[in-house]
Amino acid sequence: MNEMFSQRTYRILRAFLTAWLRILHPVIHVHGRENIPEGPCMLCCNHSCFSDPVWVIVYGKLSRLPRIMAKQELMKLPVLGWLYRKLGAFPVDRGATDLKAVQTTLKTLREGNRVLIFPEGTRVRKGKKVEAHSGALLMANRAKVPVVPIYVSTKKHLFSPILLRFGEPYFPEYAAAKATPEELTLRSAELLEKIYAMGDER
Repeated sequence: MNEMFSQRTYRILRAFLTAWLRILHPVIHVHGRENIPEGPCMLCCNHSCFSDPVWVIVYGKLSRLPRIMAKQELMKLPVLGWLYRKLGAFPVDRGATDLKAVQTTLKTLREGNRVLIFPEGTRVRKGKKVEAHSGALLMANRAKVPVVPIYVSTKKHLFSPILLRFGEPYFPEYAAAKATPEELTLRSAELLEKIYAMGDER
């Protein structure tokens, strides 16, 4: 697993984080965990807080660590950057076409593993919306893997209830095997709307 945590350490850490998150947020509602495929897939989640990947990993109860695409600025933070690298994160330069990040993502998917990515591309507070980045669907299309929409509560104040919802995996529809830029833009916007809508469900 290179510099990532070993499976044993990961299981111990996940148990610790589960207990810790339960103390900080006694009421946690998790739905649709069974929707996560065992094989490769693109996990696409809304993003409002640095802890979002932790919520997905811990309460998704994933048997193996997914790789996490994270902005390169986050990876440079002294403690948090180290933790996320150990949790499988790899950097992406949001200001350019980062071919290395694309190659890492495709390699991970083609090796049968999951990738966690945030289509918003930045942290977005509740009530605000941004234009979806199309990179997640582009790479899912190239690797021929399903997309799993995920919603996690945007309000994470101390003791606030948390909602975590995993949607059903699906393959976005395109006119041909290779999606066009216009199709990717449209389908990415639809994906983000699907994720936001999951937060409105009860």
